[in-house]
Amino acid sequence: MHLRAVTVVVCSAALLAACDFEGGDPVQHALRDAAAARQAAALKTTEEEQAVAAKRAASAPAEGDELSRLISARRQAVEDTRALLTATADPALKGQLTGDLKAEEARLRALEARAAAQ
Repeated sequence: MHLRAVTVVVCSAALLAACDFEGGDPVQHALRDAAAARQAAALKTTEEEQAVAAKRAASAPAEGDELSRLISARRQAVEDTRALLTATADPALKGQLTGDLKAEEARLRALEARAAAQ
């Protein structure tokens, strides 16, 4: 019986020694903390992207058909290109953006004509 009690005490002490109560390798703790920070940043980014997607979906046309959504996206692209064109000073980029703007406006007019014909 005395041997069993000693065995239990020794096993309990071994189990407690195996537990890591914030001791151990500081490098491992730093790696664990860095991984947790990266995970938190990734989660925050995902939440922000989901919020932006939800906002974009809420501002989508009410009828919800694909042609209307495509026209809306083309209008946004035209507006973005115009804004970038006014904000840039690089002549080569301005030339490229001017060509892109003309092409995007032509696509938008074609889509609007198709929508009007329906």
